[in-house]
Amino acid sequence: MSNNDFKAGDKVIIDPMYATAALEGRVFEVARRLKVNYSLTPVDGVGRGVTAPPAALMPAPAELLAKPIVTFAPLTEGSTVRVKARNIDPAQRFVVISNRTKVKIAELGSDDGRPRAALEKVTIDLAAAARARVAEA
Repeated sequence: MSNNDFKAGDKVIIDPMYATAALEGRVFEVARRLKVNYSLTPVDGVGRGVTAPPAALMPAPAELLAKPIVTFAPLTEGSTVRVKARNIDPAQRFVVISNRTKVKIAELGSDDGRPRAALEKVTIDLAAAARARVAEA
């Protein structure tokens, strides 16, 4: 357990005693000090930032900092992606439906087992939508 004070830009890890499986061994950068906790951003760019109390943080060990950190291109919900795996056709496209620590995707062009009669195509007039104003209640 550590009671060190950290400043913005410091590289830290979450103490293995407190870390969940998804956070264990990951390096974070201190974004800022909040009233009680620290706001942390993942150095690899994967997932959301986290907040943690000072007692749950440790300076990042040199062996973790020495490893090259592979950063990933940011994905947003609605992005079209391709899955690079042996058993998936590289021509098949997927859409990102959730971008958290784990990315959730759905196959484009799939009816997902639902009968097509239960689906209705929705067309949006983008020009009319741009001119529309939101009515305030």
